[in-house]
Amino acid sequence: MDPNATLDALRLRLVARQDDRGGWGFQGAQIATEPTCLAVLALLASSRLQSARGLRFIKERQNSDGSWAALADDDRPGCWVTSLALLALASARENCREARNATNWLLCDLPREAHWLWRWRFRTIDRNVSFNPAKFGWSWVPETVSWVIPTALAVIALKSARSQSLDVAARADRRTVLAMEMLLDRACREGGWNSGNGVAFGVPMAAHLDATAIALLALRSDSGQRTVQLSLQWLVKRVAACPSPYSLGWATLALAAYRGISSEADRCLDRTVAAITRLIENSADSSDTCTLAVCTLALEAVKGDNVFEVRP
Repeated sequence: MDPNATLDALRLRLVARQDDRGGWGFQGAQIATEPTCLAVLALLASSRLQSARGLRFIKERQNSDGSWAALADDDRPGCWVTSLALLALASARENCREARNATNWLLCDLPREAHWLWRWRFRTIDRNVSFNPAKFGWSWVPETVSWVIPTALAVIALKSARSQSLDVAARADRRTVLAMEMLLDRACREGGWNSGNGVAFGVPMAAHLDATAIALLALRSDSGQRTVQLSLQWLVKRVAACPSPYSLGWATLALAAYRGISSEADRCLDRTVAAITRLIENSADSSDTCTLAVCTLALEAVKGDNVFEVRP
């Protein structure tokens, strides 16, 4: 169970799964934006030819408004995967028209809570969920309400891209600050994050490992916040029993980003690497591309190259 050997094997599997056009599917032949972006991110440090082909494929599939659809050959409107595409371009230092258009699309993509009428509704009529509608982020698809994972990924992507587009830095800062406030507002009471709200119909919601890890990555610059510390503790306690290499991959990315902040997190990181190595070695042939890519990125993060890490 050598993590370095596992990392090399995962990269080879990702390379073998690349489509002739440069993209990746989840498992079958239909190419999708999410696995393509994650695979490109996972291969940037080791496979220049494959990552370059993937980046070219991503650029070619961008919608005219700057967004990306979930499926590469789909003509539907763009959605949350735009953040992953922007992160892939920014991580490759692609200061290009496609990255600038993606940044502008994200900054203009407002959820329902951004409209005063919806904020009034959530404050007066629809009281089944408990959150502050004045704090909003991003949705899975346009013209719906904010969710945790799309918001966290958009924060990470915009923070990664802002240094390459100084003309939008102020707008990006305002939007990401508000989105980070939304994440803090919607945390679960015992720490961590559910997919949407911490409380619904008066009942505290249970946190999810993936959502918690991705939110922690987005909030790395606010590591001193009590909510962030409580959520990191929640992650440390829950990760040991996780049977999913995909979820362990995200947890490892978060733990690696907070290395040095919590001694418990540091000790947990070693155990998590051993677990993810064991699990992915036993399931790599049957795992989908996103799982292979996230596990690759997790093992790279442990070595010091974490593309999802957002520092102050």
